[in-house]
Amino acid sequence: MAMAAIARVSELPLCLLLLCLLLPCLAHARVNSVPELENRMYATLQGSPCVRWLNLTGELGCGNPRRTLAKAPIRTADNALDSPAAVLVPSEKAFREFVDRFGDNENVIGVLVGNGSRVAAGDSDDVQFPQSQFAPYENRAWIWNSVGSGLMQRRFNFPVFLLSPESTVLAQKLASENADNGFKRPTNAVEFGDIMQTTKSETYTSESCLRDLSCLPLGGYSVMSTFPAVNVSAPVTKPVVVAMASMDAATFFRDVAPGADSPMSGVLALLAAVDALSRIDGFNEFPKRLVVLVFTGEARGYLGSRQFLAQLKKGNFVDYGLTTSSIKQVVEVGSVGQASQSTFFAHKQATAASASTQQILESLRLSAAATSSTVKLANAANPGIPPSSLMTFVHNDPSVAGVVLEEFDTAFSNKFYHSQYDDKSNVNTTAIAAAASILARTLVMLASDNTDSPILKSIQVNTSLVEELVECFSTTSPGMRCRLVESLMTASQDSVSRYVGVFQADPSVLPNSTPEIISDTTRFVWNFLADRTSLQRENLPANCTSVCKNPEEVCVGATKSQQGQCRASATRYVNIATESESDLGSKCIRLTFFLLCYQICTCIFSSITIERILVGTTPYRGWGQDGSSGPSVY
Repeated sequence: MAMAAIARVSELPLCLLLLCLLLPCLAHARVNSVPELENRMYATLQGSPCVRWLNLTGELGCGNPRRTLAKAPIRTADNALDSPAAVLVPSEKAFREFVDRFGDNENVIGVLVGNGSRVAAGDSDDVQFPQSQFAPYENRAWIWNSVGSGLMQRRFNFPVFLLSPESTVLAQKLASENADNGFKRPTNAVEFGDIMQTTKSETYTSESCLRDLSCLPLGGYSVMSTFPAVNVSAPVTKPVVVAMASMDAATFFRDVAPGADSPMSGVLALLAAVDALSRIDGFNEFPKRLVVLVFTGEARGYLGSRQFLAQLKKGNFVDYGLTTSSIKQVVEVGSVGQASQSTFFAHKQATAASASTQQILESLRLSAAATSSTVKLANAANPGIPPSSLMTFVHNDPSVAGVVLEEFDTAFSNKFYHSQYDDKSNVNTTAIAAAASILARTLVMLASDNTDSPILKSIQVNTSLVEELVECFSTTSPGMRCRLVESLMTASQDSVSRYVGVFQADPSVLPNSTPEIISDTTRFVWNFLADRTSLQRENLPANCTSVCKNPEEVCVGATKSQQGQCRASATRYVNIATESESDLGSKCIRLTFFLLCYQICTCIFSSITIERILVGTTPYRGWGQDGSSGPSVY
C-alpha cells in the first residue's frame, strides 16, 4: 500500500504553504515516532503571499471565499482545467496571462507562481497612474507608470503564492509527477482552508469583521526630526522648511517589496543629506528651521502624510515649534536612484507660482550647478506633480510652496515600480549621492534665505555612507546585518519588505524601539536621524538601554550587545494608526486593515498552511483631514 506524503512550509515570517508529496517508500520504511513520520511525510516550500485587502469599494487581492475545505492536485497551466486544480505557472507574467484566460474558472483552487526571470521591458504591479484619486488636478488619465499592469488592484477568489527559487524546482517536480502518472492516486495535491484572524472569535469573513468591529488596523510609524534639535521645554517657533521622503512600497506579493528605487533611493538621499548637514556649524542661526519627515503608509492611500497633517491640525507638534502656519516650504525627494548623468527634474503643482516655490526651484538649480549635476523644471505639459506625499500637502493647502525632486520628467524611469524586481540592480549609488548633495545645499539656501551662504562651501556628502546604505537596505547579504545598522540597532531580519503591515501597539503609548512594534527600516531611520541631529553636549552622554532620565533626551544606538547613549534630539515616532480603542464606533466608516489566516488542515490528500493575508484601508475614502470620523473623498 502506497502512502501519500505532505509537503509543509514551516512557520517562518515568510509565506507558509503545504503541498502533498507522494513518497511510496514510506510504506516500507520503519518509523519510530510521530515526529519522524511527519518529517518523512512533509516537505517544505517557501514563498510569499498575495494578500487580500479591503476598501470601501470592495475587496482586492487574493483570498479563498469557500466556506469548506478545498483540495486539488497540482498541475501546470498547460494542462486542461477540466477538474479542480492547484495551478503552477512559471512566472508573474505567465500568471497574468493565465488569469486573463482562467481567472473565473471555478476549477482554480489556488495558484503557485514560479520565480521567473526579470522582464527586460519592465514590469510593475501597480496601475499606470498610482493612487490617481489623490491627484490634486483633474487629469487622472495621465500615464506616469507606463508598464503598470494593475495587478495589485485586481481581485482573485483563490490564494496565490510566489515561490522561492528552490521551492519552484520542487513544485515543478511534483506537478511533473502528477502529469506522468495521469493524475492517478496517490496524487501530489494541495488543500486550502480559510479562517479570518481578527480580535474576536468567529468573525471569519470581511462582513462579520466589519460588523463586529474586530478588524486589525493597518498602520505603523513615520519618523519626524528637527534640525537643529528643538528644546521641547521652551520651543521657539520659526518658519519651517520641510524635507521629506516615503519609505514603504507595495507589490502583488506582500513580502517581496524591496522598493530600492521607489521609494528607498529618496530616503537614502535624504539621510545622506542630513548626515552632511550634521557636520556644519551655524545652522541654528538661520531664520528658518529644518524639519525632516520620513513617512510610512504612503503606498496605501498616503496614510503617513495624511495622519501627520491631521495631527498637526490638532496641535500635536507644538512642543517642536511646528504648527499649521509655520510650514513655509516643502521639498520632497522621490525616486532618484536612476537619474541619468545626475540629471534630475523638479516637479511643482501647475498652479504653484509663488515666490517661495520659485525660491525652491532656483535653489535646486544653483545647488546642482555647484555639484556638476543638473536640475531641470519638469515639462509644462505634465498635469501637475507626480504621485507623491506632496499631493497630501496640496490637498491640505493648495497654496503650499512645494517641489518634488525626481529622476524622471513626464513618466517614471523606474520600470519596476512596485515590483519584486525593484532591487539593488535598479539603483545607482552615484545618482543617490548626487541627489543628497543637491538636497543638502538646497536646504541650507532655503533655511538661510541666502544662495551664497559661506556654509555651502563646507557641505560634503559622504559617498561611502551612501554605498553602505544601499548595501544595507537593498541586498540580502549583508542586508540589515550590515555594520552601519548594527552600530545603531539590532535588526530582526536579514532583509525586510517595505510593506507597511498591521499596527501592533496602542497608538496612545509612545513605543520603545522594539521590532515587535516597529519595523527595522523605521527603527533605523529613527536612530540615524536622532544620532545625526542631536545637540553636542559638554559632558559625556549617559548610557541607556531604552529610556533616558532627561525628558529632552532620547536613547540612541542601543543594541543587544551594547548600551545606547542619551542624546538631546527632537526625533520622534509619529503613529499612523487609524484610531484608538475608544473610537471603534466609527470603524465601519474609517475602514482599517484586517487579517485573514489560512489554518492548517489535513485529510487523506494533502495539507496546506498559508500564513497571513492582510486586508486594508481604503485609498479612496478615509478620515477627514481634521481627524473627524466622516468620510472625505479626494
